[in-house]
Amino acid sequence: MKSITVFLTGLFLLAVTSFGYSQSLADLAKKEKDRRQAVKGDVKVITSIEAAKYQYAPVTTSVPPPTPPAENTAAENAAPANQKPPAEGEAKAEAASGTQNAKSTGDEPTDYFGRPESFWKQSFADARQRVKDLENECNVITLKLNDLQNRFYRESDGFKQQEIQREIQKTFYEQDVNKQNLEKAKSALDNLEKEAHRSGALPGWIKEPGE
Repeated sequence: MKSITVFLTGLFLLAVTSFGYSQSLADLAKKEKDRRQAVKGDVKVITSIEAAKYQYAPVTTSVPPPTPPAENTAAENAAPANQKPPAEGEAKAEAASGTQNAKSTGDEPTDYFGRPESFWKQSFADARQRVKDLENECNVITLKLNDLQNRFYRESDGFKQQEIQREIQKTFYEQDVNKQNLEKAKSALDNLEKEAHRSGALPGWIKEPGE
């Protein structure tokens, strides 16, 4: 008796579940039908004629920028007729840099390369002045170094002696630099004299005034 009751109860539940499932399927089918009918009126069918009509039509996504007039572009790119290329101007400037002060003024005599007497006299004056300045600097450094050494031996304070010692080392370095520069200046003066002789400069252009 109990097994028959359980069987009937299960059968009832199965029938209820099947009915509910069938009801759900029926509702979904009805909703899908309504949706298709609603969409059907908005759908536009493109025929073969319309497809051919739009086959080669251009597709654009933005408006292209306007093209500047050809006349303005040509005017901007064209260089003035009387304007020289920068490279040519720079080359001429470099070529003239070595002889910008070597032009003859009137009847002034010149060497083989057209450099006048005033050019050589000024060049030798500058070279000799450079040597004299460095020689004077050498004398000043020597006097300074002697004074520092005397102060060092007279000083009894150890800390002050250290400060003087640092000054002495610095002065030794300045002396070495001065020595190198003086040698270069004397060498430049000798080379200038050789160049003057090769260029046909007269002896009076090379001699120092007062000799």
